[in-house]
Amino acid sequence: MKLCFPVVTDEGMESNIYGHFASAPMFVIVDTLTRQSTVIANCDPGNPYGGCSPFSALNGRQLDGIIVGGIGDESVRVMNMCGFKVFQAHSSAVTENLALFEKNLLQEVTVQQSYLEGRCSDGGGEHTCSHSHCN
Repeated sequence: MKLCFPVVTDEGMESNIYGHFASAPMFVIVDTLTRQSTVIANCDPGNPYGGCSPFSALNGRQLDGIIVGGIGDESVRVMNMCGFKVFQAHSSAVTENLALFEKNLLQEVTVQQSYLEGRCSDGGGEHTCSHSHCN
């Protein structure tokens, strides 16, 4: 199996998971059978200076799962449309999450549709997210 982890620096299986999928500088892909890792820059290969582009970076890859610290609804939707399952990390360590994944202990991330529930909305209504909207 091949698993993808968004990371800041390439330290192979000793890497730490970056907190936000879409803006991670790179992805470490781990082959669970060989324990070998490779790194992919989070950019569009056709325009590497155009900024983060996880969809272009991972397009066409054969991945059995993406393990994330944080991810938005739209990214989950697109990754699912690309055939990728997304799982919630339990710690920042790639190695720990790899072990948990192999024991089927990581929960698959589902679309929360938080905008429909008033979370983080601009509508001035109640929200239940954990951060302040005051500037």
